Amino acid sequence: MALTTKQKHELKKFITELSKHRGRHTELVSVYIPSGYDMNKILTHLSQEQGTATNIKSTSTRKNVIDALERMIQHLRIFKKTPEHGLAAFSGNVAEREGQSDVQVWSIEPPIPLKIRIYRC
Repeated sequence: MALTTKQKHELKKFITELSKHRGRHTELVSVYIPSGYDMNKILTHLSQEQGTATNIKSTSTRKNVIDALERMIQHLRIFKKTPEHGLAAFSGNVAEREGQSDVQVWSIEPPIPLKIRIYRC
């Protein structure tokens, strides 16, 4: 399936926006959800990951990961079901200085359907 000029532009704009941000350590969360996947399973998985994140030794990293997961969960609750082509969502603390909190969430419906579910932290 070929992308339209508008789709290419929107995707390039989204990638450019994401590439402006950097996270420290493993504080950024990425979730790729294929079309038709049960959103409740994703929300449950992210909630379980919040519990697992309490084992992170570094206080600031632990707080940032838990905050990123919480913001991701809040954002994904907006969607009653996955969009037609799936959903790619990204979250994390992108503050310039360590110790500050600026947790952001981005999501996009990819122009090409996602086939697999991926979670990365």
